[in-house]
Amino acid sequence: MKNINLRYIGLFAFIIFSWGLAWPVNKVGLTYLSPAWYTAIRLVIGTVTMMTIVLIVGKFSLPKSKDCPLIVIIGLLQISIYILLTNFGLTYLPAGRSSLLAYTTPLWIMPAATLFFNEKAGLLKWIGFLMGLGGLLLLLSPWEINWSNTDILFGTAMLLLASLCWSISMLCARYMQWSKSPLELIPWQLLIGTLPILVYAYATEPAVTIQWNMPLILSLIYTGILVTGFSYWSGLIINKELPTIIVSLGFLLVPIVSLLVSTVYMQETLSLPTICAIVLIISGICCVVVKE
Repeated sequence: MKNINLRYIGLFAFIIFSWGLAWPVNKVGLTYLSPAWYTAIRLVIGTVTMMTIVLIVGKFSLPKSKDCPLIVIIGLLQISIYILLTNFGLTYLPAGRSSLLAYTTPLWIMPAATLFFNEKAGLLKWIGFLMGLGGLLLLLSPWEINWSNTDILFGTAMLLLASLCWSISMLCARYMQWSKSPLELIPWQLLIGTLPILVYAYATEPAVTIQWNMPLILSLIYTGILVTGFSYWSGLIINKELPTIIVSLGFLLVPIVSLLVSTVYMQETLSLPTICAIVLIISGICCVVVKE
């Protein structure tokens, strides 16, 4: 294993805090703009950012026909649909809880890989999966939910569906062939993810009125450039250089950062059941990703 130098630690910290802060920052932006248009503008900013980066570093190239399935799947499932669904969920649920629901993705990957890709899963991984489901059940607290509140139900459904879409995309990225590096394909994946969101936003809200103000502008700059742009780039670097187990465990800190930030700055309540759910979900994911 390569030594984890300060450069990698810095990149890891940047990703964890930038993605963790993205949830409450998204929440702020969504108070001034609809989920569809917020997603569209954010993706346009992210696409331009990544196109500029690959041009600057000399990595720009046209994709080959064999790259198209991977570009379309990741572009639609992991980028456009995932971000749009999470923004819809954020409209109806607190940022901290939304981030936890959206980051349950690793829990869905293990059973899917076992059932459809013949991966072997030992007892520890299944225990972790059940612990994660228990934490998710505790977090949702169906015995306390006002089932007549359609906003809560809709927001929760959107976030769980977003998590499922990301899981499918990650499995495809793992088992499909790459003829180019992820850095070379990301601009095209972002472009494919951006176009249908622009069409959807215009079709549903053709006469949208944007209340431009500093919170909205800063929110779009942050989520577009830092989260969709530089954080993706940093993620590519550490995924290439560091063991997957370290990357997987490190990313679990993202929703924790989001919850803490939301608790401190957005007056969200961090209750005892939520704390217990966090412990169960993180313990479950650790069991799932650990090498037996």
